[in-house]
Amino acid sequence: MKRPLLLLILLLLLAACRFGPTDDGPQTTAVPTAAPTTDDANPTAANPTADSRPTTAANPTAVPPTTAARPQTTPADAPLIPNPYPLAPIFDIAWDDRAIYARGLVAPAAEDVPGAPVYHIDITIADDLRTVTGRQTVFYTNMEDAPLSEIVFHLHPNLLDSAIEVSDLTVDGAPAPTTISGAKRSILTVALPAPLPPGATTTLDMHFVTEVATDIGRNYGVLAIYDGILALAHFYPMLSVYDATGWNTAEADVQGDLTYSDAGYYLVRVAAPAGVTVVASGVAVEEEALSQEEGEQRTTVYAVGPARDFYLAAGDFAVVSGTAGATTINSYAPAELRDGAALALDVAAAAIGINEARLSPFPYTELDIVTTPTAALGIEYPGLIVGTLRMYDITATNQAGVGYDDILESTTAHEVMHQWFYNLIGNDQLDEPWLDESMAGYQTYRYYADRYGQAAGDAYFGNFAGRWESVDRAEIPIGLPVRAYQGPEYGAIVYGRGPFFLRALEEQMGRETFDAFLRDYAAAFRWGISTTADFQTLAEARCGCDLEPLFAAWVTE
Repeated sequence: MKRPLLLLILLLLLAACRFGPTDDGPQTTAVPTAAPTTDDANPTAANPTADSRPTTAANPTAVPPTTAARPQTTPADAPLIPNPYPLAPIFDIAWDDRAIYARGLVAPAAEDVPGAPVYHIDITIADDLRTVTGRQTVFYTNMEDAPLSEIVFHLHPNLLDSAIEVSDLTVDGAPAPTTISGAKRSILTVALPAPLPPGATTTLDMHFVTEVATDIGRNYGVLAIYDGILALAHFYPMLSVYDATGWNTAEADVQGDLTYSDAGYYLVRVAAPAGVTVVASGVAVEEEALSQEEGEQRTTVYAVGPARDFYLAAGDFAVVSGTAGATTINSYAPAELRDGAALALDVAAAAIGINEARLSPFPYTELDIVTTPTAALGIEYPGLIVGTLRMYDITATNQAGVGYDDILESTTAHEVMHQWFYNLIGNDQLDEPWLDESMAGYQTYRYYADRYGQAAGDAYFGNFAGRWESVDRAEIPIGLPVRAYQGPEYGAIVYGRGPFFLRALEEQMGRETFDAFLRDYAAAFRWGISTTADFQTLAEARCGCDLEPLFAAWVTE
């Protein structure tokens, strides 16, 4: 084909499809009132079951023809160089355009993360909700001090009794060598055609097919279709973190969280059966109904960022809505569990207000709460929290005689605290889980103290004692990796003993100084990644004291 004709075709394609945000307005209703509770928000023990299932090779999703891809491997301050291998982009929007995310942020200018990875994803969810077919483009900037010769992704579905296959992978439009390694083929390594210099950006494009497990299996069923509800966590190829160890490819344990990730930006087009309600991270910026030969579909584009991940659930949900400051809260559950959804909404609104007053601003204009059949009581995602279905019948009690209204309150408050400790302030959840789990537990204690008085806080704190006593108050360090804990030790130590350490730290520093330290900590590591050493150093700087004996006794030895 001659060059003039090629240019004419590209211009015609550009005119054929334009992407842009549309208006949508959240519904608001009155916020109900909840009673105090004394229960915990910790997950149950993991229950691995079925093996991973094979899948067929990935097929490209249909994408609208648009202009050629823009990103390139040039230093950040250099002129843009046209990509010599044109690909039709998923979205007709520049990868570094932050305006699309502004609607989901209370203060967009204050939340920009320069050099953060950008994901453009286009997926189609099958009518039976069991198969996700997608295409993904990742724009990766080398923020390290040395050139990078490869880029590494986690294929989490292969660990989660599900399966993912990746195909048609290119780097800046050209095919690139890849290797699959790790447990159950869970690590994808992409060799770059040339080392990527510091400050330079490269574009990785790929197709994938994810087959979703149909049982609640590993890691509490975070990726499963069960009881008609799809829980779709970590379903796409997810960038590894490059840290002091290089590309961090540590395998997740069967309990605890799976991800350790940098904050990034996600623009995701989701085509799903029109008969289900999709609840996703971020805000909807474009939506349309499409008639397909196999049935009706609804396509929605979601934008979220900065964020550590992108998550969605789909099912037959009703919703109640309210507000907390500048944030709209939407609480989703099956219609017969609407009272539970209303209670979760009330708790989340109170928890956001408490944390904003004591810690730092909540970043998002929307927080969603959704129920799934997860084996955990609750799970956290950016701008979205999950609660298990069984606790939404708030008129019932569990086997120990504890009311599910109490359990739902403590769980919801705990997961809201994770919006700060995991998402806003990142950490290695596999190697240093105490930094988010123990902190979320301690902050839940402070939620009860702030909302209902110190006596209620102290009563709630008794739950941590019960957990720790399950291992006879063994003085096991709280700062170990998840995989280092045996049997019930992970829950007993990280969730039970961990808050005892933080309360001891508060008492040594004094509550006023401790709270000032946490505000400093939240500001210093907002959208970054913290370590135990960072936490200790900043605490010592704020109190002007030596905290090494306390950390040695509780955290590191």
